[in-house]
Amino acid sequence: MRGKVVSLLALGAAVATTSGVAVADDAKIQITGASYGYAMNRKDVKDDVIKMCQDKPSCSFKVTNENLAIHQPLDPSPGDDKGLMIFWKCGDTAKKYQFAEGKSATVDCK
Repeated sequence: MRGKVVSLLALGAAVATTSGVAVADDAKIQITGASYGYAMNRKDVKDDVIKMCQDKPSCSFKVTNENLAIHQPLDPSPGDDKGLMIFWKCGDTAKKYQFAEGKSATVDCK
């Protein structure tokens, strides 16, 4: 069944696969919030992060204005060192982390 999507109900947790490897719901990233900028000059980038990470066991991307560009303005705080704050859940476990502009952001359910 490799390469097909399969859904199961095992012990109350849905399991899905796209590459032949089952991934339980508590191992899938569920983005609950994300903002990017400096101090009060921030923008909501939840949709950008969802597009890159939602329902995956992990994802990595570089924190840049271009990668977080669904909503304008492109740069929410020109000239400032910005940060990306991401809030996510893995099953019932809530997580959060701030990533610096220009660095790699890794979000996972490990």
